[in-house]
Formats: sequence, C-alpha cells, structure tokens
Amino acid sequence: MGKLALKSYQWLLRAVVEALCVFPPRKLEKEEFALRLGRLPEGFKAPEGGSLWVHGASLGEVITLRPFLKELGRLYGRERIICTTTSIDGLRQLQKDELCGFATLMPVELPACSVPFIDKIKPKLLMINETEIWPLLLDTLKQRGIPYGIVNGRINEKSVRMMRLGWSLFESGIRGMSFAFPQEKQYLRRFRILGIDDSKQQAFGCFKYDIASAPMPDVKAIRNKYGFVEGRRLICFGSTHPGEEAYIIEAVKPLLETLDLGIIIAPRHVKRVDEVEKIISQQGLSYKKLSEKDCGKSRIVLVDSMGVLRDLYALSDLAYVGGSLIKRGGHNLMEPAAFSKPVIAGPYNFNFRYEVMALNKESAIKIVNGPNELQAVIESWCNNPAPYIEMGKKARLVLDSMSGASKRTIEALQKLGFLPKCQM
Repeated sequence: MGKLALKSYQWLLRAVVEALCVFPPRKLEKEEFALRLGRLPEGFKAPEGGSLWVHGASLGEVITLRPFLKELGRLYGRERIICTTTSIDGLRQLQKDELCGFATLMPVELPACSVPFIDKIKPKLLMINETEIWPLLLDTLKQRGIPYGIVNGRINEKSVRMMRLGWSLFESGIRGMSFAFPQEKQYLRRFRILGIDDSKQQAFGCFKYDIASAPMPDVKAIRNKYGFVEGRRLICFGSTHPGEEAYIIEAVKPLLETLDLGIIIAPRHVKRVDEVEKIISQQGLSYKKLSEKDCGKSRIVLVDSMGVLRDLYALSDLAYVGGSLIKRGGHNLMEPAAFSKPVIAGPYNFNFRYEVMALNKESAIKIVNGPNELQAVIESWCNNPAPYIEMGKKARLVLDSMSGASKRTIEALQKLGFLPKCQM
C-alpha cells in the first residue's frame, strides 16, 4: 500500500512539474525554477568528505537555524555545510548570513530532480529543521542509505492528524528517520504518535534561545543610521498581523499627545505595509517608513524592510511581540529578551506556551488583553520605568537558562555516529 501511495504521488507531482515546464507562472523566475528542479551551478563540487545538509523551510526557520549553523561551521568548517530552503526569502537570508558553504532551494522531490542533486552534494546526513516531511525525498535517502532526521523539532496536532490520515504516503519516510530531537516533551509525544520510537528521540530545547550568545548590535550606529532622536523613549511593536495595528494605534494615539514617545511598527509581512499605512493615516497621524532618510525623527516609524527586527528590538526601550492580540498564536518572545528588554504580549500565545510560562514564572512579561490594557501598561512604564527595567533583566535570565540546544543537538549526533567527534 505504501509503495502504491508513493508511486501515485510521484505521478501526480510529475504531471504538475511538467505542466509548469510548459506553462511557467509569471511570478516564477527562470533561475528560481531551475533551482527548484535541482540544478546546480556549473563546476559545483561537493566538499571533501561529503556535505552536512541542513534544511529550513522558510525565512523564519532559516533565522532560527543561525546558532546551529554557526556551531556546525565552527566545528566542521562552513564550507562543509550545504543549506536548502523552500522559499526565496529564506534563500536570500542564507546567502546574506554566509553561515554555510553553499545555499540553494530544496529541489522538487521527484527522483529525476532529487537524485542528481543528492549525487552532486554527496550528503553524509540531512538535518531537517522543525518538521518538513517530504515522502519521496526521504524514501530516496532511505534507499540510498543516507541518514536523516529532525532537529529543533516541533509539530502541531493538525499536522499529526493529517499525516496519520495519509499514513500510507508518509510511513516510509517517517519510519526511516534515524533521529528526532524535538524542542519540548509535548512534541516528543506527537512524534511518538507518528511512530518515531522514543529510543530515537531526545528533547533538547529550541535553537532560537541560543541567540543569548549572539553579539549585541551597535545600538549607537543603528540610532545614527535611521536618525532616531537621542533620549526619546522607543517602543517596538514587532511581527504584527492584520487587526493588530488598529489596536496599537488606538492604544498609543492618546499617549503621543502628552508623552515624548517613538513608536516603531514592524508588520510580520512587508507586503502589508500599504495596508498599515492606511490604518495610521486614517487616524490622522504622520509617519515615516524605515527606508526614508531620517525616519527616526518621526514619532511613528513603519518598518518596510526585512531582517531588521533584531536591531530594532535592541534599540528600543520596550518591546511588544505581535501575533498575540489576535488569534495568531504569537511570535518569538525571546528576541527582545536577548537584549534585556521588558516584553509585552497579547493573550494569544498558544504557539509559545512554554516561553510564556517561563517568563510568567519570573514576572518577566506583561500580558495585555486589548488596547486599553496596552495603553495602561505603556503609561505605567513611562511614569515608573524602574520595575520594567528589572523585568527586562529577568527576561534575559530566563533566556539564558533555556539556551544551549544547538550544542546539545550536535553532541547527540556525535554520540550516535552521524557527526564526527571533535572538540566542542
């Protein structure tokens, strides 16, 4: 049954790819299409001793991989690491970060595309960040005796149900996993439901907490670059989603009339900048985009660039982490905590329950349930910043206690024999 399911999936995928070859989408660049077919540059040579293949699906997963890639590169050399991603934004970030010897898009998993790709990069193993199960690709690796597994693993209940429903398609790839290192015990239990034995699993925490060891951005240089006013208190509203910006503007508009505040709004997706501009303008407020000269002199700055949120959290005095005032599930609360910034979030952080629990336990976060509570917290912070400064320090201590997942993962792979042992 499993072989029939894989074969049927392969036929369907081949039909889709052949159709795209004849009628390529207008938005799909020729170069991108070639990469998705697994084509590599002429003269490409795999690193001596084989490559260490790391895959991160999207931009977010690529960013999360940074500390793991840095540690791999330190131990085995950057040139041995080959990274793939499924998104163009992810590829651009990999190329910008320069933490791997070569970066490209994950090829379509048809054997006609994946087998030549695998033959050229000569992987010793594949490490998949979080969870991305490609049935044909994993079956191909299994047949060729190349170990693969999940690092920094996380999986939601919906994905588990979906894979169980299509078990005949996913069974071969999942059962062939050599290891699975989930972030938390709840994910370990879900991987167990999928048939991954506990003997192959260990919960090591999350790579994103390893940002604690990352170098501090040059705050003075960032301030000068964008022209932010010296001495003005700054609040960064990071990774906001539809419906959230209206709440934020409602909360801060009365405060802008009486307090010397600077507001930075960073939508999760840059394509929403026009939408957020309208929300701000409809309230009669002036603003500047981050890409404009001396934007920091404006009371409201709208972020229209990617990859700058970390710098803006470092620059700010107070941080709100978005996707949490609406039912989105929240975002990485530890990004501002890395800079000892007091953290505010809405009530909907169901994707980050563990982080909220850890921060709440140490009184290192403020949860607000709407614009009125958000306004009250900002006003309280302005009138008495000392408790909030202490709250930021506690948030950093929480982050420090949760870091180290990258090193633990590499040590486990060494013990299992999938990575050569060397001095950590």
